[in-house]
Amino acid sequence: MVTWRSGHVSTYPADFVQLMQRKANRRRWEPQLWDTSHVVAEVRHDDLMSDAEVRRRALLDYRAHGLLVVRGVPTSGVPTEDFFDALRIPIWEGPFGLRSIDTRVQAVAYNVAETAEALPPHTDLAGYEWPPSGQMLHLLVNDTTGGESIAVDGWQALHSLRTDEPEMFDVLVDVPVAHRLFSENRETFARAPLVRLDTEGAVSGFRFSNQTIQPLPLDEPRLAEWHLAYAELTRRLLDPQQAVSFKLEEGDAYLTHAHRVLHGRTAFATGGDRCIRDVYFEFDNVLALVDQLTGELF
Repeated sequence: MVTWRSGHVSTYPADFVQLMQRKANRRRWEPQLWDTSHVVAEVRHDDLMSDAEVRRRALLDYRAHGLLVVRGVPTSGVPTEDFFDALRIPIWEGPFGLRSIDTRVQAVAYNVAETAEALPPHTDLAGYEWPPSGQMLHLLVNDTTGGESIAVDGWQALHSLRTDEPEMFDVLVDVPVAHRLFSENRETFARAPLVRLDTEGAVSGFRFSNQTIQPLPLDEPRLAEWHLAYAELTRRLLDPQQAVSFKLEEGDAYLTHAHRVLHGRTAFATGGDRCIRDVYFEFDNVLALVDQLTGELF
């Protein structure tokens, strides 16, 4: 009940007030940080597409943990675009005008992803001011052995660093660092802190790529402090006990919250063909889909 200055009294039903509160706070979902016993959520592609309840549960798990494995995604036709079209999630235009990137071993490799070597955990496209916040990696062809997928919860590593070494955490939030990705005729270059916080001080974004990171300027006042913090964070991210691993077969894919989860792989045998397709999107579109499936939109 509200009594206005004029003397008029307005009465609002309790359920109306509760509904307004839910609408105001509907995106305040709590990420569930991984522990050493974390199990990766998996779903079959056909079940995801045909059963609304399966889709709701799978996407809720993806929202909470930032990682979802989808088994048996078709590999014929335009498979990855068909997948996102079916979910009505727009594809993010990839680097240098590409809607998807097929990565396979090259005789002259652009980076380590185009070799059979192990690929350490990282986030993609850190050279963008706003890297894509969602990523799908879809294994189209695999005639090799090895190449097990690896994922790390970057937000969990940041949480432990913030708890144990708050001054190191603050340096990573404050000091901007550049990342660069380029070709013969195009370039991306962005300078921003590795860690982004929201208005309430919670971690909302993270970029980490040893492949594209650039040296800090030598006149950076906190140069030494930043390097110590970066080394400690790297140690935590590369701790084998903090990583999860899973094997993809042809057609399998996994989705990451790309501002949170780092991905990598173990080495694989040379001599056979292996092609994995990267597609990017915005995680906000997944949140909107979850709102629709759960009724939280209304």
